[in-house]
Amino acid sequence: MIYLDNNATTRPLPEVVDAVVESMTTRYGNPSSPHQLGAGAREALSEARHRVARLVGSEPEQILFTSGGTEANNLVLQGVCSHKQGARLVTTAIEHSSVLKTAQALQDADVEITILPVDQLGRISPHSLEAALEEPATLVSVQWANSETGTVQPIEALGEICRRRLVPFHVDAAQAIGRVPISLPDLPVDFLTFTAHKIHGPKGIGAICSKEENMLSPLLFGGDQESGMRPGTENLPGIIGLGVAADIRSRQLNEAISHLGTLRGVFEEHLAGTALGLHINGDRNNRVPNTSNIHFPSVEGMALMAQLDQVGIICSQTSACVSQRPEPSHVLLAMGLTEDQAFASVRFSFSVLNSLEEAKQAAESVCSVYQRLLALERLTG
Repeated sequence: MIYLDNNATTRPLPEVVDAVVESMTTRYGNPSSPHQLGAGAREALSEARHRVARLVGSEPEQILFTSGGTEANNLVLQGVCSHKQGARLVTTAIEHSSVLKTAQALQDADVEITILPVDQLGRISPHSLEAALEEPATLVSVQWANSETGTVQPIEALGEICRRRLVPFHVDAAQAIGRVPISLPDLPVDFLTFTAHKIHGPKGIGAICSKEENMLSPLLFGGDQESGMRPGTENLPGIIGLGVAADIRSRQLNEAISHLGTLRGVFEEHLAGTALGLHINGDRNNRVPNTSNIHFPSVEGMALMAQLDQVGIICSQTSACVSQRPEPSHVLLAMGLTEDQAFASVRFSFSVLNSLEEAKQAAESVCSVYQRLLALERLTG
C-alpha cells in the first residue's frame, strides 16, 4: 500500500508511539496531583509545551493544548467573537469546516460574517481584505495552507493589514505546520492553531499558540488547567506525543520540506510526461510541498479513487471532515471550477515516510487507472 492521504492524517512515528505508550504505563500521574507521580507528569507536560513552542518559535507559556484543530479553531472564533456586542468575523470561502461551520453558528447568534472570495488559484487578495476592514471587525480568520489544494496564503501581508486596522488575526496552520518554516515572533499573527496528527503525532490533540490569551473566553468551565482556558485533566499521552512529533520535525524541518517537494515533483513530472491533459488545481508556485490536487478530465474522481484503492494507492478528494458527503469540493467551486471539474479532481498528499520509489510507482498507477477509465468512458459514452 502507498499512502498518499497525509493531509487527512499521518501515520504516527515509532518514537511518538513509544512515548505515548510510556506515558500510559510509567508516567500516568495526573499533572495536577501533588505527589511524585503528579510531579513527573507536570515535568513531562512542561517538556512537551517547550517542544511545541520551539516548532513555531513561540514562548512555552503561549501554547494552549486542546483536543485538536477543530476545538482550537472553535475556541479562538467563539472565544473572541461570541461575547462581543456587534461582533464581526471576516474569513474566506475556502476555510476548513471547523471554521465555516463555527462562523455559521456565530451568525445564527447575531455575529456578522463577511466571507472573502479567492481567485482561480485559490489565493486571497490583500486588497479584498483591506476593503473588508473598512468597516470595524472583531477577528479575521484565514487558513495558512489549504487542505485540499495546498495553496499558501500571503499570511504576512494579510496580517500587516490586520495590524494596521487593529484587528486580531487568527491563522489555521493545521496544513502548514511542519511544512513551512514558522517563526511566530516575526509574524503579525495573534492566534495560530494546529493539530498533532498532521505531523505524525497522535489524533485527539492540538494547540493554540496565542499572543493575546486575554482576548479569549473559555468554551468549557471547570478546573484551572491550561490557565483556565481549557479545563479538565490534560490528555498527557497526546500532549507528550505531540511534543515528540514537534521536536522531531523541528530538528528535521529543512530536510522534511526538501524531501516532500522532491516527492511531489517526481510524481507530477511523471504525470505531465504522459501527455494525459491533466491540470493541477491551485497555485503551483505557492503551495505546501507535499500536496497535489489534480483534475482528471472526463472521469469521475470517486471512480478513480476506488480503482486506485484496489491497487493499493490511497488518496482522497476533499477534506476528511466532509468527504463522506457526495458533494463537490467547496474549495474548488470557490476557485471557479464547475461541479463536474470538482468531482473529477483528486488530492494526493505526501509525507516524510513516503519514498521516491513510491512516488514513481503511484504516478504509474494513476496513469494506468486513468487511461483505463478513459477507455471505458469512450466505450460507454
